[in-house]
Amino acid sequence: STHQQLLGEKFRDAEFRKSLDFALADGVKRVSRLLNQMRFLARESEPEPQAFPVEQLIEEAYQEARRHQPAEKAQLQYENSGKPIVITGDRAALKHALAEIMLNALQANPREPKIGVKLHTNPKHAGGRELEIEVQDNGTGFTTETARKVPSPFFSTRNVGLGLGLTVSRKIIETHHGKLEIVPPQAGQHGTVRVLLPID
Repeated sequence: STHQQLLGEKFRDAEFRKSLDFALADGVKRVSRLLNQMRFLARESEPEPQAFPVEQLIEEAYQEARRHQPAEKAQLQYENSGKPIVITGDRAALKHALAEIMLNALQANPREPKIGVKLHTNPKHAGGRELEIEVQDNGTGFTTETARKVPSPFFSTRNVGLGLGLTVSRKIIETHHGKLEIVPPQAGQHGTVRVLLPID
């Protein structure tokens, strides 16, 4: 709004144009993210599911999260069993869910964010298997109250966003018959979000 008011008198100023360019780019990213959040929240049915490897999805979700939190020193540490894991579902939706979780992890330590991702496959009580994805940040961790409230709509501990990221992630994951868990906090430990998804 401020840029729009000053546009006529300041447009020839190179510093103003640089500032305007940054504001427009940032605004487009924020609006696009909000539109995606609303689209996934409003969706009643899922498109035709497809099978895909989860490892590539995690890397793409991390890169998407970094678009919204571009820290130069960000690191992704990745652990799995060494065998490719294939899951079935709405690839775009699951990528968005994981990107929101990773963005939350990046924002936990904006200066030098480190995200640890661990993959496990576990047997389920009713037969079959499930994929467990743990995403850990290197921030100060969740308080007991925050861990309880953070998946709720419009709850946020930060001054950016609307507090919908983990709400959208939880809906997408539950639509895939999975579960999103905020791991109960322990003294001195970082924040951890766990995603459980069935494997066909």
